[in-house]
Amino acid sequence: MCAKEIAIDFGTSNTLFFYKGQGVVLQEPTVVAMNINNKNILAFGNEAKKMIGKTPINIEVIKPLKHGSIDQFDIAKEMLRKFIEKVGEGKRVLRSFSRARVLVGVPSGVTQVERKGIEEVIRDAGAKNVMVVKSVVAAAIGAGASINKPKITFIIDIGGGTTDIAAITLGGILVENSIKIGGNNFDSAIIQYLRKNYNINIGEITAENIKIQVGDALGEEDMEVEATGQDLTTGLPIPIKVSSKEILLAIEQPLSKILEAIKKVIEQCPPESAADILENGALLTGGGSLLKNIDVLLEKELKIKVNRVENPLLIVVEGLGITLDHLDLLNSMMLEYSPRNIQNEKAEKSHRSLEE
Repeated sequence: MCAKEIAIDFGTSNTLFFYKGQGVVLQEPTVVAMNINNKNILAFGNEAKKMIGKTPINIEVIKPLKHGSIDQFDIAKEMLRKFIEKVGEGKRVLRSFSRARVLVGVPSGVTQVERKGIEEVIRDAGAKNVMVVKSVVAAAIGAGASINKPKITFIIDIGGGTTDIAAITLGGILVENSIKIGGNNFDSAIIQYLRKNYNINIGEITAENIKIQVGDALGEEDMEVEATGQDLTTGLPIPIKVSSKEILLAIEQPLSKILEAIKKVIEQCPPESAADILENGALLTGGGSLLKNIDVLLEKELKIKVNRVENPLLIVVEGLGITLDHLDLLNSMMLEYSPRNIQNEKAEKSHRSLEE
């Protein structure tokens, strides 16, 4: 399998590859299992995820990205190489990858240093020509939004490690915000809740399964799921029943932070854009958007329509794939921070206050 143009959604939780002319050719967890003695990668992707919480002392399961940024450079590079080999024919496909143009999505809040780190990892994996585009822009394109017209496309992308929100118009970003909170924080909150309230420890896979089965942003239905954890007093395995109402209590804080970040973007939008947002509503994407009723909760709190896209896990890489056909039209505002980036405004205000 040889591709001259490749799109990569290199996410905290999942990595996806799109080959021009072939579509999505890989969707795997961003995870590797490594022998810590000789640093050999024993498994990656789906196979490595199955090992979480079940490895002997000499094997470590590692997530090389945190909050959309490279946390462990060498491991991320080797994992990418493994993915490239998996979708092709080993070393032969690595050679074809070195001749390809690669487009990669990055979170809105990524710094210049972090962005360069992502580019460098992909280059070190073999690519010579790497371009970046913000994931929210790619998601809007994947959802079919007409981002070059003078109307607002308002998008909320809840990923594994970050939530990115942006108002996009005329090919660029009008206002954006990014917080390092996503679907993984729901899992962590569930783990902490059970430790605090039941003195029981569960692993991240169990927490994720609980979230999928009874997680509900409204908590209106009284559902229950049984899981197995470890009694922190005795160290013995113990069954536990958890309700959807309890899970809502557990994830209330990360949910409220996401809601607050969305409201800040709406508040920063110019008055003229309010009519567009009210008329068109918001597009909801990313793996975190799969939490039951999160779209209903956002509609209720924001007073606007919230439309969850089909296949939210694929929307960014599909948008990047479409962008491969229009690389000459990439607007620099998609790649760099926009003038109305909320995080930058905060930093500027903080700097000014220190000077005063």
